[in-house]
Amino acid sequence: MTDRGTALLVNPYIEDFAAYDHFSKPLGLLHLASYLKEHFKLYFVNALSRTVPGLNGMKFRDDGTGPFPFTYIETPDLIKDIPRRFKRYGIDRESFFLELKNVPFNPEYIFLTSGMTYWYTGLAYTAGLLRSFFPESKIVLGGIYAALIASHAMKNIDFDYIIPAQGISNVLAELEKITGLTFLSIPKEPAYDLLGEYYYAPVLTSSGCVFNCAYCAVNFLNSFSHSQSPFSMSAGSIISLCRDYGVKNIAFYDDALLYDSVNHIDKVLETVLESGVKARFFTPNGLHIRFLTGRTAALMKQAGFSDIRLSLESQDRAFLEAEGYKADMREFACAMDILSLAGFGKKEIKCYLLVNVPGQDAPSIEQTMNSVNSLGAVPMLAYFSPIPHTRDFQKAQRITDVEEPLFQNNNVYLYRSGFDMEYLKHLKTMEISMRKTARSRG
Repeated sequence: MTDRGTALLVNPYIEDFAAYDHFSKPLGLLHLASYLKEHFKLYFVNALSRTVPGLNGMKFRDDGTGPFPFTYIETPDLIKDIPRRFKRYGIDRESFFLELKNVPFNPEYIFLTSGMTYWYTGLAYTAGLLRSFFPESKIVLGGIYAALIASHAMKNIDFDYIIPAQGISNVLAELEKITGLTFLSIPKEPAYDLLGEYYYAPVLTSSGCVFNCAYCAVNFLNSFSHSQSPFSMSAGSIISLCRDYGVKNIAFYDDALLYDSVNHIDKVLETVLESGVKARFFTPNGLHIRFLTGRTAALMKQAGFSDIRLSLESQDRAFLEAEGYKADMREFACAMDILSLAGFGKKEIKCYLLVNVPGQDAPSIEQTMNSVNSLGAVPMLAYFSPIPHTRDFQKAQRITDVEEPLFQNNNVYLYRSGFDMEYLKHLKTMEISMRKTARSRG
């Protein structure tokens, strides 16, 4: 038997005006790691870690989330007109190099993941540090940015190979071309053992989405077709995280968690409940209102869901028809009745509303906020980012230049799209007030 190869997996720095650890872990990288284990000894370094030695005073909420460490850096020339301070989020350079010194081998490959397209400057910074420390290693770039705009990555990031795809079968096919190895494309759990800290943990029970909204690139990246994991595997991951790693907070990363609930999430939660493990569950990506049933809501309450986030987006019918029509106010009211009957209170139910989508009627945002609040949920403003390969990206391009990835930042687009910033302040004040009222009433 030949010796196994060696590989380092790296979660890169973020450079942005704002970033926050709201259940943010590189789950795709951990999933890939479960397949890499067939051929490689692995080590994981997280540039966004909030637990490395020396991070004194780092705040953690009771759900494990909190602010990333950061340093102020010079704003890139292309976006110096934006009146906000630019930051590099992640551990300091010396701590990062110390993490690299702890790698027990000189890696043959470095697998570097990527996130938002407009975070590429932080990705370039990370790649440069890796290249200087491990000059002989082959850097393999993957992730969302690599899949959305590989041509840009080829010009701006220092790597040896790129995986311009998402979906594990597609990624493994590319990986076989790079390494000459064969990987078994069978369902596997993420390599949670590499994570190293477990204030919370992410779980993905399905990939892709059943909708095709104009602002979203999920279906470009990964088709939903036949993508739900076996419920026993998903439940097993949750049970293992709780029993083996002591996880108390679990975030579902699914975009279509409630789809076909009777055959999927209901069975997942039933299995978890039967196991007797205790955890709190969160839905940061938002739930599809249309698929919520009384049975699912009851199981969610019994299992320990403590932060329900719904995706409504707007009550404006014209807007809904243009964007994807995931749910209307009638369906939202029905979902609120279901959640209330299951025992969820107002402070536990939040609702994402889109802001600054091309062509959106701005006054409808305030109207929708009031409607959502009156029905017993807390409105949460979600700011539009132009994402390549979406229909709304083309609409945004007609308003202002969004071809350069830095211009796809939601803050940059807010300032350059012509949105009324005074009105935005008014909306933010409303949002804060409604959130405080919900907390006081419980």
